[in-house]
Amino acid sequence: MSAGVPDSGTDLTNGRPDGSATAAGGRAWLAALPAELTAQRRIMTGLLDYCEATPAATALLVGCSLGRGAADALSDVDAAVGVHADPGEAGAAQVQAVAAGVVAALPGLGRVVDVLQHRYGPADRFILRIFGQFADRSQLDLTVMADAEIRRGSSAAHPDFVRLYGTAGQPDIPVPAGAREAAEPDPAYAVTGDQVREWAFLGWCALIDVDKYLRRGSLWEAHNRLHQARERIWALWAAAVGALYPWHGLSQVLDHDPRDLPPGIDATVAGLDPTGLRSAAAASSGVLSEVSAAAARRCPAELPAAMADYVTRVLSAP
Repeated sequence: MSAGVPDSGTDLTNGRPDGSATAAGGRAWLAALPAELTAQRRIMTGLLDYCEATPAATALLVGCSLGRGAADALSDVDAAVGVHADPGEAGAAQVQAVAAGVVAALPGLGRVVDVLQHRYGPADRFILRIFGQFADRSQLDLTVMADAEIRRGSSAAHPDFVRLYGTAGQPDIPVPAGAREAAEPDPAYAVTGDQVREWAFLGWCALIDVDKYLRRGSLWEAHNRLHQARERIWALWAAAVGALYPWHGLSQVLDHDPRDLPPGIDATVAGLDPTGLRSAAAASSGVLSEVSAAAARRCPAELPAAMADYVTRVLSAP
């Protein structure tokens, strides 16, 4: 965690009974950010200025590493802007207008390299994503949506989003943002045994495919499936150690404790050498077994023991 980053639980409401954030509270939170986050502060301040000047903009939230207080100088700004609009296609025009205003404002936040704007999320929701790359390496990953969409779904319970701006009467509830999945699972404390079993099973599926592709001589496909198995390992380990969002895998393990890695994980890495790939796959089977068991101890699960035994035997065969 970066020293001096305000806690995501910081009260930005200034005691208002409706729980809505004020611009003053948001500016105070930004002012408390450490010096290494100057670029991020600049971007968020510009967004806050835009929201204050735009009546249709009802909310500005920032989350992920910045909201958790885990950001560093290389962290992007994951944020969301709420719009006074009907949800879905009925409010599309208003959402598009606010998004266009954000894009027009970006050059005022720094020298822009390029901008991507596209529709994002499930078909029944009208959400626009704006990704802006700045010349100083800073990045903005912003979603723009109807205000009602901000307060929809399980993501509303996520604790690491900070409301920097909100109109009166708007409850202080967080929102998913940036390049995150449109419908993420619940936080780590709600990971189910079924989820643990699924991740473990998919890990074993990936490893058996490594064997298949090595027998075919398709090294790139074997390499790709080895990487996918390792992604399941990271997710299971994140669940095992109680990281906040285990489905994000590696990033959450490192955020939780970069020293606490799955035992033997180094041996799961390989290049395009057939012998190295098979050795890494065999090592991955041992790591996957261990992290699955650890995750199941925290989130009781019926692990795919038969699949694990089968794949382990296949990978250990000459």
